[in-house]
Amino acid sequence: MPRIHLLPSDLVNQIAAGEVVERPASAVKELIENAIDAGATTIDVLLEAGGRKRIEIRDNGSGMSEDDALLALERHATSKIANFSDLTRVRTLGFRGEALPSIASVSRFTLITSDTNTGAATEIECDPLTGQRTSRPSARDRGTTISVRELFENVPARRKFLRSPDAEFRSIVTVVASYALPLPSRAFRLEHNGRLVLDLPPAVNARERALQILGSEAREHLADFDAQIGAARAYGFVTRNLRFGSKRNQYFFVNGRLVKDRVLSHAANRACEAFDFDGHPGIVLFLEIDPELVDVNVHPAKTEVRFRDSSQVHVAVEQAIKRALGGAEEGATLIRDAPQAPLANQHSALSTQHSAPSTQHPSLFPPNRYDSGPRWTPEFTPLFQREALVQPPLGNTLAETRTTSVLEEEPQLGDLQGRVIGQYRMSYILVDMPGGLRLVDQHVAHERVLYDRYLARVEARDPVSQTLLTPILYESGAAECAALESHLAELREVGFDIERFSGNSFAIASVPPELLRTDIDSFLRKVIDASLEEKSSHLTHVRERITASLACQAAIKVHRPLGGEEMARLVAELLRSSNPFACPHGRPIIVDIKHLDIERHFHRK
Repeated sequence: MPRIHLLPSDLVNQIAAGEVVERPASAVKELIENAIDAGATTIDVLLEAGGRKRIEIRDNGSGMSEDDALLALERHATSKIANFSDLTRVRTLGFRGEALPSIASVSRFTLITSDTNTGAATEIECDPLTGQRTSRPSARDRGTTISVRELFENVPARRKFLRSPDAEFRSIVTVVASYALPLPSRAFRLEHNGRLVLDLPPAVNARERALQILGSEAREHLADFDAQIGAARAYGFVTRNLRFGSKRNQYFFVNGRLVKDRVLSHAANRACEAFDFDGHPGIVLFLEIDPELVDVNVHPAKTEVRFRDSSQVHVAVEQAIKRALGGAEEGATLIRDAPQAPLANQHSALSTQHSAPSTQHPSLFPPNRYDSGPRWTPEFTPLFQREALVQPPLGNTLAETRTTSVLEEEPQLGDLQGRVIGQYRMSYILVDMPGGLRLVDQHVAHERVLYDRYLARVEARDPVSQTLLTPILYESGAAECAALESHLAELREVGFDIERFSGNSFAIASVPPELLRTDIDSFLRKVIDASLEEKSSHLTHVRERITASLACQAAIKVHRPLGGEEMARLVAELLRSSNPFACPHGRPIIVDIKHLDIERHFHRK
């Protein structure tokens, strides 16, 4: 009896589904590609539970007849190619004929389609357990509606590896927004649990569509580029002087196909590395190349391509982006010199440095960052202190302006067992300890203190907020809006009063009192970056990530002079924290240098 046998067709389809459909976003991607290839000008995506319970794609494309619709559910049945030569000149997004049968084999699949304007249509239902297909008359305008329910219901091993509904939803938002970029003349809508979350009407041009996706904040920073080397033409847009915390706003298209290609991403990185800036610019890159010079049939999901001459493509992309980034506006920031003080005045400036009060930086522990009343201004710390700790009495102004809601318990400063002797390069606090010298990173130390404070407020469900005199309107991109909206509850727990306003904007009326108004935008970007990259969806983990980001943003920065009470109070509160040796992100806070090692360096031991 032979040991090798042919697999049944339903099992073959489920195996193919494992390659083509990894998660709900993969199914949405394949169905949107079919709608685009059908010439649809309006594509609606409806979701329930992040696509795990229901995915529905509606389009006004060419539609199919009953015979074509039944045939489209067979493996490798397609209208895109007919022979091998067609495969080398693929212009459509789909061409294998695998998506529909693969999705139908792992879900409760329904297709309604019509290729006429008479209202007559065909409805086909597929049973994933038996593979049976039932066809009956239906009604709809020209176009196609595909409903996918209970994805991976009959494959529990695959279903348990799906991420949370929120995480799957954010991935689908990214997919829909990405496919809208190269098609500015078409409309895309996305609904989740009955609520419209993404509405992209037809745009005037590609630039306006890019602004719909990247957000209105990119309008004055968006620079276009266009370069051609040989058969490769690279054009698109890049944000100058606007950076993001991750590469989430970098999109690469090859002949209109969304891809993740190492050659393109490396070329973009090389272009950006030429400029010493933090973060990553937003990039929308369209590469046009002869279809015979690129192989799109190298990945089951068609997300990777292979170029016949990758070096030519690399040069074209790198030069185009570098030229757009290296204009006068961007290059001017590289050669801007700080004014130099006259040599005669340098000595007097140094001599008065430790006697003049600092008025350029807000107090480390302000009673209320948005109060308009007088503020306590710390003095610079002397180089050496004879007392165990610097403990100047709190002034009446500080005591009067401090509100009951933000009043914290005074730390026991005498528990330090050392004395603060100064500040190194306005970044590290120096503490004379019995066993040697201790260096404390002021930024991460304050970050740890604030993290514990925020986390305690969240656990006690007692958020502390500071109402803004004028609310802030935060504008975001399409994918960013969905990510931020999914965390509104967690943001309210740490003290934000934030609501969806209109379009992709949010109104912020209150913030945590430790967060500066100018830091709100940067903090929300960190939240969005962490949300789009985070795979875990456990509520506790999400809260910790948001709390850690808030603490990092609100903490004092390096190169900031601190007064004596500020340093002493910060170190004392650090020692009372849950972990005084590492910040929430894992960076070290304290470095101890033994007294014996110091004496050995001076040959005293």
